[in-house]
Amino acid sequence: MSSITPHGTVTSDGLTVTIDDIRGVEERAARAWPETDHRMLGGWRLRHSPGVPNRRANSVLPIYPPVTENVQSGIADVEAFYGRHGLPSRFMISPASMPVDLDRVLEEQGYHIDAPTDVQWADREEVGQRAAICHDVKMSTGPDLDWMGVYMEGVTDRHEIERKTELIHRIGAESVLARIDVDERPVCVGLGVHDTGWTGVFCMHTLSDHRWQGYARSVLGALAAWARDRGDRNMYLQVERSNPGARAFYEQSGFGTRYGYHYRTRET
Repeated sequence: MSSITPHGTVTSDGLTVTIDDIRGVEERAARAWPETDHRMLGGWRLRHSPGVPNRRANSVLPIYPPVTENVQSGIADVEAFYGRHGLPSRFMISPASMPVDLDRVLEEQGYHIDAPTDVQWADREEVGQRAAICHDVKMSTGPDLDWMGVYMEGVTDRHEIERKTELIHRIGAESVLARIDVDERPVCVGLGVHDTGWTGVFCMHTLSDHRWQGYARSVLGALAAWARDRGDRNMYLQVERSNPGARAFYEQSGFGTRYGYHYRTRET
């Protein structure tokens, strides 16, 4: 768990980072998972992605001061914006959220917590040492249907798959898609996004009937090697607290929790 100190820093698991560090990672993560369109309300970025059932792509990123000192008025504008799109009003809350009491204000307004998530960082060299590449990992620059089929295992809605594919194509920073094939079909995938000295790790997934064979560790090792080739010293990822298996895997691979975030949601 993390806590905010009086000096604008966050301590989690004995590790201390600054609010500016957190804001920088959140900016990179936003660029790595871009929404279809957005509206700015002062420093609040209201993100909207039709057809993509994803919280990050359909939520407010409030990491800069809001448009007005009247936060209640700003929240009403947010609710009107998402209501017009038939979506719940949702804020992504991290230690860098502005204003600093936004989480409390939203709770008082009846917003409930969704998807508590830890953000983990790692030294790229350490990940490379721990995540040995024991399988043949193929790297490409764009998703195909086979890659998407692994990442979105169990999803049958063709339009949902198409929208998520379009989202990955919209990534402006340099990115790479990794995959491991068995019998000429992918069974494990991952996505790396390079941005100003950091590589973000996204979309890690192994087919349910191919797990516990070291595929994910090889994909992570290949992404670490790709990050090294781009001169990145750090890696980051997000893992939901409700997924203890993934948390343990990433911690064994050299990642440590630096802070957490959650969503505050209310139906409009």
